[in-house]
Amino acid sequence: MLSVEGYFVRIYLNDHLPSHVHVIKDDGECIINLVGKNGNPELREFYNLKAKEVAKAIAIVQENQQELINKWKTIHSG
Repeated sequence: MLSVEGYFVRIYLNDHLPSHVHVIKDDGECIINLVGKNGNPELREFYNLKAKEVAKAIAIVQENQQELINKWKTIHSG
């Protein structure tokens, strides 16, 4: 769906609420809710990523938040 500097952002077709993305880098992954308590993306969980990689993943989602929200709604609206 979205690829930035080796980070791959995915929305899965048969996924569940809350709206979120999976960000994959090498053998690591984090799951980021698209809208957290303050309206910004919010980290839910991560595996095999360093703190700076998690921060970069969150920044990528933040920069593309509205596009990702729109894509989630399109995929899961039917």
